[in-house]
Amino acid sequence: MTAYAVDSKRQGMRSTGIVEEIFEWVERDGKRRPSDVQARDEDSGMPLWSVEVIYKQQSWGRVSSVTNRVSVGMPQRPVLGEFDSVEFVDLRAEVRVNQAGGLVESWTADRIADGKPAAQASGQSSGSGKAA
Repeated sequence: MTAYAVDSKRQGMRSTGIVEEIFEWVERDGKRRPSDVQARDEDSGMPLWSVEVIYKQQSWGRVSSVTNRVSVGMPQRPVLGEFDSVEFVDLRAEVRVNQAGGLVESWTADRIADGKPAAQASGQSSGSGKAA
């Protein structure tokens, strides 16, 4: 997968207020399914959370809004208000081509940037590994 570092201060993102646990995947009966066990960041050991964000994107001269999820490891569920501005530390976007030939983005970050109340930014980090 190709990974890109993204300057979170320049790529304005707003929280939708939706934060969910990320679960480990297991193979059962020949099928891959999410388990009941919350996934953990490989480097920090923190539980992984999916923070949904909305941001502007420009493609071929057309501006549109996009929602996506950023994987972040934190000791407790991040609490972000609906449409609050959110910044991430070491934000990365990984891009791959799916079977249909389309591009799929996967976003991760080491942590939510300082400036949030302790309950919101107490821990951190990304799901799948670090980008170079």
